[in-house]
Amino acid sequence: MPLLDAVRALAPYLPSWLEFQRDLARVPGVQVAVRVGGELVASFALGVANEATGERLTPGHLFRIASHSKTFTATAVFQLIEAGIMRLDDPAGHWLPELEGSPAAATTVRELLGHQSGINRDGADSDYWQQLQPFPDRAALLDLCRAPEVFAPNTHFKYSNMGYSLLGLIVEAASRESYGDFVAAHITGPLGLRNLGPELPAAREAELAAGHSGRLAGNDARRVLPSSDTRAMAAATGFYGTAEDVTAYLSAHAPGRPELLSDRSKRLMQRRESEVTRPSRRWYGLGFILDEVNGRTLVGHSGGFPGHITQSWLDPQSGLSVSVLTNCLGGPATEWATNLVRLIDLAAKTPTKAEADAPDTDLDSFTGRFATDWGVFDVVNLGGRLVSLVPQGDPALSATELTVLDADTLKPAPEAGFGAVGEAYHYRRDGAGQVEWVRQGGGRAWPVAAYRARVGLPPLPSLG
Repeated sequence: MPLLDAVRALAPYLPSWLEFQRDLARVPGVQVAVRVGGELVASFALGVANEATGERLTPGHLFRIASHSKTFTATAVFQLIEAGIMRLDDPAGHWLPELEGSPAAATTVRELLGHQSGINRDGADSDYWQQLQPFPDRAALLDLCRAPEVFAPNTHFKYSNMGYSLLGLIVEAASRESYGDFVAAHITGPLGLRNLGPELPAAREAELAAGHSGRLAGNDARRVLPSSDTRAMAAATGFYGTAEDVTAYLSAHAPGRPELLSDRSKRLMQRRESEVTRPSRRWYGLGFILDEVNGRTLVGHSGGFPGHITQSWLDPQSGLSVSVLTNCLGGPATEWATNLVRLIDLAAKTPTKAEADAPDTDLDSFTGRFATDWGVFDVVNLGGRLVSLVPQGDPALSATELTVLDADTLKPAPEAGFGAVGEAYHYRRDGAGQVEWVRQGGGRAWPVAAYRARVGLPPLPSLG
C-alpha cells in the first residue's frame, strides 16, 4: 500500500495504540504528529499538560524540544556556508577571538557540528540541568569552553552541548544578527512556523506543557518542574515547539525541498560523520542523529530538558516525519517514535496470504482491544487487512496476519512459535452483533470494557 494511504488508514488507531503505553508507563502527557511528504496525516495529544491542575494536553501545547535545537543550529551554519560567509574548516577562534589560548580556539566548525571536538559536554558545573542555578550567559559559557579538552579532536564521538552553544555564538558573529533573529528570518519564518523558536518567550509560558520530574521508585509522585531559560545555550538546547511544527520543519530537510538548504548541503548533514557505540550503535551526521529502522535511514534528534523528553525522525527518501513529545523525565519518546515508524511500516506492508478473506465481510466488526488475565491484544484493520498485535514494543514482534473465514472466525497465518500459533479466533456476538468475547487457543478474551466490569475494575476514561 502507498505510504500516504497506509498512514491515513492507520491514523484512527494511533491514539488507542499509544494511550495504552502512556497509561501503563504513567507518563503525564504525550503529543504526536505524523506527516508524509509534508502533509499532516495524524496529530493528537493524550493525557495531561499538568498533573497538579489536571489540565488536558492538546496538540497546541508547547514543549521544550531541547537538543532538537542542534538541527536548527546546523541548518543555520550551512545556510551561512552556502552564502559564502563561513566555511566548515573555519576554526572557532576565527569567529570568537575570546577563545584565544584555549584548545577550543583551534576546533573547526565541522568538528563542532559532528561532536568530534573533544571538548566537555556541559561544563565543569552543569547543575543548571537540575535547575539549581541559571544556564550560563555568554561570558560564563566562553569561560567553561576554555577548559582543557577531554579528547584530542577527531578521536571519539563526544556529544557536547558546549560545542553547539559555541556554534550559536559563531552564527551570531558570522551573520551579525542575534541567534533568535537569524532563526526567525531564515528558518522558521520562511516555513511559516509560529510554534517553533530558540527560547520560550515569557508571554507564551501559559502555553507550555508543564515539565514533570522522573520517578525514583514505582509509587513516587512526579513533581511539576519550573520553566528555565537557556540563555547562551539556546543553540544547543533552548528550542520549544509543537509536534506539528517540528514535523513541518523536518519535512523541509527532505530532498527536493528548497526552502532551507540545497540538497547538496542536506546530503552532507545527513551522512554518517561519526559512529556512536553507547548506549547502542547509531551514527551522527552534521546536526542529525542517524539510525536504521526496517531498512530505512532515519535522521532526526532526541531532546532532554528538565521535565521534557522528546524524539523526532525523518525518512528523507519517503518524506515520512514523526514527532513524539513527552512532558516528564524518563518519558520513552525515542522508543515510541521509533516503534511508531515500525507500526507505519507494518501498515504499509503487503502481506503474503494463502487465501483471500471471505467475501462480503465487515473487517471492522472484528476489531478492538481484548483482555485476559494475562494482558491485552488488539485486532486492527490496517487499510483492508486484519492484524493481531500487542499495543506495546516493536509491533512487528507480535503482529500476526489474519484471514476472515466467515463472519465469526479468523484464521492466523501459519508460523512457528510458543503461543497458540495457527489456532483460529472464534468470535461470540450478542443479538446486536457486538462482540461478547473471542476464543483463541482455547482461552477467552473480552473487550476491555467488559473484562474490567467482570473483574471489578472501574471504566477507563474516554480518549475523546
